[in-house]
Amino acid sequence: MLEAMAQSSRERLNHLLELAAQGEAGRAGLLDDLADLLTDWPADYAQAMRGPFEALFEKTAREAGRGTRARLAARLAFHDELPVALINGFFLDADAATRAHILKRNAALDDDDGEPQPAAADAASLVAAARRTMNGAFAEIFAGHLSLPRETARAILGDATGEALAVACKGAGIDRAACSALALLAGGTVPADYDAVPPDAARRLVRYWRERSA
Repeated sequence: MLEAMAQSSRERLNHLLELAAQGEAGRAGLLDDLADLLTDWPADYAQAMRGPFEALFEKTAREAGRGTRARLAARLAFHDELPVALINGFFLDADAATRAHILKRNAALDDDDGEPQPAAADAASLVAAARRTMNGAFAEIFAGHLSLPRETARAILGDATGEALAVACKGAGIDRAACSALALLAGGTVPADYDAVPPDAARRLVRYWRERSA
């Protein structure tokens, strides 16, 4: 029985990998199929096979456009049976209600994983750099100081609500005053909800973004 379950899920995975090989043409169908599968796992599929399907979904979603990711965020973020790490990938593209739920899920986690917290970012150096740079050049400096992927840093600084910057700053140990200064100097929106961001949730999101900087 277990061997038959593994075989069934492997066959489905092979089919989805074939879709992935089609590049952008097969991506939308692939993501929808994977979303259906992960939120309604077939009884005859081995539980041990969820990991490869989740990895394929996360990788494919990172390569999708922002509109697609926003749609997936609204569809999946409230499925609390899904791993938080998988849902975190949609934070920057999600609407306000979905972001709030993602933060809530991160705040509820037990963070006793034995890993030391990284040193806080140098807020004074960041503010000074923001004063010296213009025309979007600050995004690369911001990425370097927070050890973030460049595209992630650009998305954070480009967030029209300022909430993503509040999360990034709080997670990196940058205080409210410096966060507001960075927003003003970088031409963004001053975050109104810095104090409302759960510190543990912010740290987990920043760690998630850093782990994907390779």
